[in-house]
Amino acid sequence: MPHDEEEESRDRVVVLLRHGIAEERTAGKPDEERALTPEGHARMMKLAGGLERAFPKAQIIYSSPLVRATQTAQWVSKAYRSRVKINQTEALAPGTTPEAFIEFLRSVPERRIIAVGHEPVLTQNAVALLGLTNAHQGLELKKGACYALRLRGERDAVLEWMLSPRILRRLSE
Repeated sequence: MPHDEEEESRDRVVVLLRHGIAEERTAGKPDEERALTPEGHARMMKLAGGLERAFPKAQIIYSSPLVRATQTAQWVSKAYRSRVKINQTEALAPGTTPEAFIEFLRSVPERRIIAVGHEPVLTQNAVALLGLTNAHQGLELKKGACYALRLRGERDAVLEWMLSPRILRRLSE
């Protein structure tokens, strides 16, 4: 194995995936209970197949505990024929800090991770891992879109790719 490939195999890859289209906020329903809409389920079913093609070696899915994120994670797991298990973590919940997410990443052994969560937390996490400052102004993942970051060290990351929902749907065809 060439030296570069050896080095790459020690890297970690984290895909930060935003949940699918969810129910609107209402006064009668807590944010934590907002589910994917029928359209959100249908789109995530397709998008998940595209993610499996783009990132075939995923080992684990970590999800925010909110319903819409766990439903999204379930579609992703199904696209991997349930070989990739789902675990919930508060480190992906709305309002968490990038420091909490980075600390969480330090604690997990897997090297190929899908993290399902919410905006603006996912973009803030990406910006922190990439070592950028104020770069998140105007940067946001659409519902069902994702960033893939290659982590070479604690705060040494590069953006491998960013895929829109449209591209993920095309990959699933």
